[in-house]
Amino acid sequence: MQITVHKPTLTKPRQPISIAPRGRSLTGQVWGFVDTSKVNADLFIDEIKTQIRQRFRPNDFIVVRKESPGVPLSDDQLRQLSEQCGFVIFCFGD
Repeated sequence: MQITVHKPTLTKPRQPISIAPRGRSLTGQVWGFVDTSKVNADLFIDEIKTQIRQRFRPNDFIVVRKESPGVPLSDDQLRQLSEQCGFVIFCFGD
């Protein structure tokens, strides 16, 4: 008996995506967090914030919570993060 194995990946060449420019320092920044609304994501964010306070001098923290794990952030949430944060950390739970 013969089995055919299909490779379920794209073969089209894609344009490379450049990464965002990096800032010089994490100190004094507004740190953004996306809470995916998965179990324990909020606990993970709280722990990370504690460690950040110990190592850096953050200006502030902004946390936005997704409506549910499978739903994208709203335009208002994206706008808030992009306008107010130096960078954003996407936090998972489980």
